[in-house]
Amino acid sequence: MFVKANFGDPLTESQMEACAVMAMRMMLEDFSAEKECPFPEALVRFAESRTYRTLFDYDTRLWAEGPDYLRGVWMREEAGA
Repeated sequence: MFVKANFGDPLTESQMEACAVMAMRMMLEDFSAEKECPFPEALVRFAESRTYRTLFDYDTRLWAEGPDYLRGVWMREEAGA
């Protein structure tokens, strides 16, 4: 017999936004340090991307992924994939 998992009430839009911002900030901090790119410059670069728009389209659930996954999506976009 299988029991369906219950993860509680759905998240509010505010909670999804907080998750998206946290993932974005963590990803950009790592990116900035690794690439020696100032954080504000990395933020502007990311904010101009399709990945940024996807992150804040909560239906895509990209906000629920971690910063490493988010960075992979962005890097694939930057590479033209």
